[in-house]
Amino acid sequence: MVVESFPNVLNWLFSGLFTFLALVISGGVLGIIFGFLVASFRHGPIEGFYSVAGVLASAPGDFLGTSYRRTWAISRLAVKEALRRRVILVTFLIFASMLLFSGWFLTNVEHPERVYVNFVMFGTQLLVLLVGLLISAFSLPEDIKNHTIFTVVTKPVRATEIVIGRILGFGIVVTGLLLLMGIVSYIFVWRGLSHTHQVAGDRQAISSLSEINPDQRLNSRGGRVSDNAVQWGETTFDDGHRHDIELIEDVRNPSSHPPLNSENILESYTRADGKVVYRRVMVQPSSGHTHSANVSGSGESATIELGNSAGYFRARRPIYSAGLDCFDSSGTLGGTNIGKEWNYRSFIDGGTPAVPETLSRAEFNFENLTRKQFPDGESLVIEMTPSIFRTFVGDIQKRVIASLQFESIPEDPETEPKLQSEPMILETREMTIQSIPISDRMNARRIAPDGTILESGIYGLFEDFAGGKGNRLKVILRCEDLNQYIGVARADLYFRGQDDVFWWNFVKGYLGLWAQMMVVVSIGVALSTFLSTPVTILGSLVIFLIGFCTPFIRKMLAPTAEGTGPEGGGPIESFLRIIRQENMVSALETNWFNTVIVKTDELILVGLNSLTYLAPSFSDLDFSRYLTYGYSISNDRIMVAILIALAFFAGSSLIGYFTLKTREIAGNT
Repeated sequence: MVVESFPNVLNWLFSGLFTFLALVISGGVLGIIFGFLVASFRHGPIEGFYSVAGVLASAPGDFLGTSYRRTWAISRLAVKEALRRRVILVTFLIFASMLLFSGWFLTNVEHPERVYVNFVMFGTQLLVLLVGLLISAFSLPEDIKNHTIFTVVTKPVRATEIVIGRILGFGIVVTGLLLLMGIVSYIFVWRGLSHTHQVAGDRQAISSLSEINPDQRLNSRGGRVSDNAVQWGETTFDDGHRHDIELIEDVRNPSSHPPLNSENILESYTRADGKVVYRRVMVQPSSGHTHSANVSGSGESATIELGNSAGYFRARRPIYSAGLDCFDSSGTLGGTNIGKEWNYRSFIDGGTPAVPETLSRAEFNFENLTRKQFPDGESLVIEMTPSIFRTFVGDIQKRVIASLQFESIPEDPETEPKLQSEPMILETREMTIQSIPISDRMNARRIAPDGTILESGIYGLFEDFAGGKGNRLKVILRCEDLNQYIGVARADLYFRGQDDVFWWNFVKGYLGLWAQMMVVVSIGVALSTFLSTPVTILGSLVIFLIGFCTPFIRKMLAPTAEGTGPEGGGPIESFLRIIRQENMVSALETNWFNTVIVKTDELILVGLNSLTYLAPSFSDLDFSRYLTYGYSISNDRIMVAILIALAFFAGSSLIGYFTLKTREIAGNT
């Protein structure tokens, strides 16, 4: 899964506070100027000045004197009005119809859990945002048109209470709809993915498994089996897929802990070298899930019973590194450029036949790594999702080989020694999440700053490697295949901590939809105070389009490494380069015409960048991809989403108050 930001709510809040204050001040100044121009056009400049001054003078009293009881009364009125329109009922019936017939189209796919979750999240998002926009855009303009607003404004009700009350009322209605749709969606996903299998063959026993040729290591379908598998079988074909069943030999040291799951152990014995062998029945993953195996009895007559699907409903809690450093073959920071335009991942090479001793590597620097972050401190898991770039195909049955190595990070590398573990050789798996179990105790050596090996032994990962100040640890990834490349980003390698509860992660995903909905309702109510219904809907759609495109717009406007603006210039300069057939990196000639073009583009880029603050970046409020790929949604992301929703609620309330205050409703507003 692509993760480009790792927010910390406090850092995010303090870094954006200056921008927020600048927007509030500039927006307030522009609003006053615009209000004065409108009032001057209506009543003349002198009367317009007194009108604007009067509204500004009465604003503090209106906000401080806002009554919670009157606001709640307006909210209840908005709830009744929304329910009376039957929009909520029709929307839920549409959603129920979608779920009723969606089962015809969501089967026989590679990762059904992703399809199911993405379907309910996208369907809910589309319907909830549409309903929030419609009820907020139609309400106030229709009341003004039908003169029903007169019964409200002629009472001792403040404009603040009208605006805030309507936002809260519509928010309550759509929140109820969202809650109902979330419960139904969870039940739909859970029931749609739950299933089981049986062992293919005449008997549900070990005798249904066949021996594996130790030389070929292939099953009867020609696929590869695990390196420690001794027998192979398969399940029945159900729900559009089947699983491989393997009887493996799990070899462990006498001092190591036994397997946590004892129900799938057929037998155990001690070899001549003293190591303990556990013969276990394992169900290999397929379509993004697996099944538990329960073995009863002994020998060939031992029966195998498969459990329900496992792995669909997960919420991985990744412990990401604090930073990533990639080095090229000469040891220079920056990684190797393989010609890809997307710079999300940096690539490391495995050397060449002429120079196999490459210094290329990726260093993941972890901080605050403690034993309590993991469910079982003795059994740890590192997960990887690397990208592989092959310069030649090679053996199709062989994956690109990589290695992992662990290092301590001394406070003073110039004087203090460091711990370095032995490399762990592994095969990489592209386009899938690769889980790598590691032990908390490993063979390592203590190395002096000059490279001298001081001592060797077995050291603890938490006590020795990450036992210093800041609990820091370095994980080094290398490519061990010549002329092959491995690409990684910061989110492509992490320690897997204690998994989150799936239903709670599902709730957090819907909290992101709730934040989007509150932004939609707030903007819709604010625009409806001075625009007609069609214009309100059109203006809201434009703002939402900007919000969904905010990351792309800001990335497009990002300056180059030299800090000279976006590559190729602004829109006018880029158009002229296309006409002149010039490339995007060559410098423009220095003349008055090009100077005018560059300065004009700078003004346009400032305007485009300002547009991105009209609406939040909806990508920061959309957590569907975390649910889709089975990752826990961090509390920092939830807090950021709630703060964004509250900020737009406050800003929209201010806009709605001042625009409604200046309108001539019932002759005295």
